[in-house]
Amino acid sequence: MRVAAVPEFAPVATDAARRINEARGCAAVEVRAWSAADLVGALGAGSADAPDVWIADSSMRLQEAAAVLGDRAPYPLTGASVAYTPLVVAAPEQVAVAQKWFERPPDWLTLLSRIDDRTLPRFTVSSPRTTEGLLGVVAVSAAMAQANADPTVAAMKTFAFRSNVTDAETPAAALLTRSTEVADQRQALDEIGAFVATEQALWSHGRARPEAVPYVPLYPSGTLVEADYPAVLSRAAAADKATAARANEVLEALRSPDGVKTVTAAGFRGPDRQPPASTRPGVRYAPPTHVAGPSGGGSDPSQVVRMVTAWAEYQPMPFRVLLLIDGSGSMNEPVAGRAGKTKADIMREAAVDTTLLLGRTTEVGIRHFSVSPTQKGPWVEQVPAGALDGKIGDSARRDVVVRTLTGFKAEKGAGTPLYRTVLDAVVDAQKSYAPGTFNQIFLLTDGKDEDTPFSMPRAQFLAELQKLQNPQKPLPIFAVGYGGNADMATLTEIAKTTGGLAVPSSDPADLIKAVAQILVHVRTAG
Repeated sequence: MRVAAVPEFAPVATDAARRINEARGCAAVEVRAWSAADLVGALGAGSADAPDVWIADSSMRLQEAAAVLGDRAPYPLTGASVAYTPLVVAAPEQVAVAQKWFERPPDWLTLLSRIDDRTLPRFTVSSPRTTEGLLGVVAVSAAMAQANADPTVAAMKTFAFRSNVTDAETPAAALLTRSTEVADQRQALDEIGAFVATEQALWSHGRARPEAVPYVPLYPSGTLVEADYPAVLSRAAAADKATAARANEVLEALRSPDGVKTVTAAGFRGPDRQPPASTRPGVRYAPPTHVAGPSGGGSDPSQVVRMVTAWAEYQPMPFRVLLLIDGSGSMNEPVAGRAGKTKADIMREAAVDTTLLLGRTTEVGIRHFSVSPTQKGPWVEQVPAGALDGKIGDSARRDVVVRTLTGFKAEKGAGTPLYRTVLDAVVDAQKSYAPGTFNQIFLLTDGKDEDTPFSMPRAQFLAELQKLQNPQKPLPIFAVGYGGNADMATLTEIAKTTGGLAVPSSDPADLIKAVAQILVHVRTAG
């Protein structure tokens, strides 16, 4: 009887095999520690025969294997779980205490913002080939989908989270080992930071190295996932009565009182899902909790593969965005069905959410455009271009960007110098063009070029815009027509001329969806 078990569970399976072999007086059961990713790879390459029993790390891994191997998949989609351990975020104890995360566990969006503001200067979600990496990818993706009804917004927030991951390769085991080599929690935070891990891995580390810098488990609220260690018989083993009987003997050994005792002694949770005993006073393990997220059973196997593939194939894309925001008087018009809120109100409310769509290295500049008694020129620079994780004076640039967007005001009766603003933006952006970076202009307007000394005929504007195009410095303009009166025909021509995209947002409350649609288009095209 050949059993393959993921490395962290192999000692438990080996103990069960030992008991069976002693009772039989022969080596009836052989256990091999084999990572799930390596086993699936070997089966796909045809370099190995399927073991009779596979103890995988997660039912999601069974789905992944089914989608990758197709008709050649030797295992069913479901199996009998022989242990459990939830995904946790391992963080230095000092950070958890300072953020009061024991009293109020953070959700994944909170963790994203803490990465952005450098409360967590480093954050690791390791490769999906590891147990914690697979669970981490699924947890983040599921959390963003749960928090954002629009799949495009959820996708961009997942990309933003991925862009903030400092290290997407180092497994949790290596980071835990590294934590034994640092002098204090400050060094641990700066050089290792926080990372996803399984509860069992963190428990094992704490028991083996109680003197190390303390890392504590955080259980992100809202979306929790767990490794459920399903044991599955290969279809060939299940079809042979004698082999199936021996395989069931292995499963019975793992689920017996002695087997459960071995499971829990190794830091896993047994059938009752009770947490392991704490390894130090400051460590708190969560009680049994409902676990959400994709799992085995009837779910689509390709769902997990899509999540994992998008995460694994992610490539950092340096962005440089000049944001042009219409400050004309029409932005003060109320939006139907929004309790008297104006377009400007809606834009202010969407501001923080919009910045969460952008990675922290994104360079952002902001200009407001309008003409009024108090603003004679066509536009005013509100924020000079620079990386979101940089500073403006003593202030973090992201904070300045958020304050600028949330403090946006449109002046009553102000006109819309749309054409002049666009032409000036193209000229200036070309002067400061950053090679090797996705340079682009975002244009947000609710109207058309009118009521200012800078107005010009549409044909003249489009001709000048065409003359400014430089193939050596591509500068696509991505326009959001905000509300029903936006000049979508002209915005579409602007996008066509520059290689960008024009998106209507007839309901200003859907602004965040329109911005996310543009960003996904940029990333897909790139």
